[in-house]
Amino acid sequence: MLQTPTRGHTEGQEDREDERGDELFFQLCRWCGTPAFRRSFCRACGSAAFRRERSAGAGAVVRRNGHAQQNTWFVAMDEGFTLICQVSGTAPFVVAVGSRVRVVRGVGPLGQGVPVVELTRPASPAERW
Repeated sequence: MLQTPTRGHTEGQEDREDERGDELFFQLCRWCGTPAFRRSFCRACGSAAFRRERSAGAGAVVRRNGHAQQNTWFVAMDEGFTLICQVSGTAPFVVAVGSRVRVVRGVGPLGQGVPVVELTRPASPAERW
């Protein structure tokens, strides 16, 4: 089996130093370029070699996840990966599939929790999936 090198200790330390709470980072496979979020291996080629990229923070709501109390939704980010986010600043019934969102808070300093997003533009009836 082909072995791929993993990130070194110093690279991980540099990544933590430049993180801010309102930024979202994702993984990009070094072999095939497939984007992912919090994965241990690439879903396309199986490689474990990733590099971290900063997301622009914009995406579209894909579908609801769970109960309305948490107001969590699957969001497809413009870079091509999908993740679970909590929508803030609006009631759950206002959020529609296809609505545009932006990241308000990425994950915590140690990578725990879900990102928080807010609506930038509600979906028009023609854009709803």
